[in-house]
Amino acid sequence: MMGERITLRKIIIAPAVWVSFALLVFPLALSDIDSRLFSPLALPGYVLFVCMTVIGDILPKVRNFGFRLYWVPFIVVCYGVSLALGAGYYALCRRYTIQR
Repeated sequence: MMGERITLRKIIIAPAVWVSFALLVFPLALSDIDSRLFSPLALPGYVLFVCMTVIGDILPKVRNFGFRLYWVPFIVVCYGVSLALGAGYYALCRRYTIQR
């Protein structure tokens, strides 16, 4: 994947995308299941979740929803962030590989 053209299909299934998605979602989900499992790895996902909660509290129609309903948009946003991180990672790898 380093020397060839990066396509959307390759980015969607790229390991870097799934690793970053797992690092955003799973530590926070584990800490939500049992608070003793909260670790520093959950901090990026927690900050993203808090930002989404603040935005949801500002919007009048979303304000009445329960806290648990934020998980579906949170997972979608985490996957979007992971796509952007994966695309950036592979673009940097492609740029800095040595051409022979």
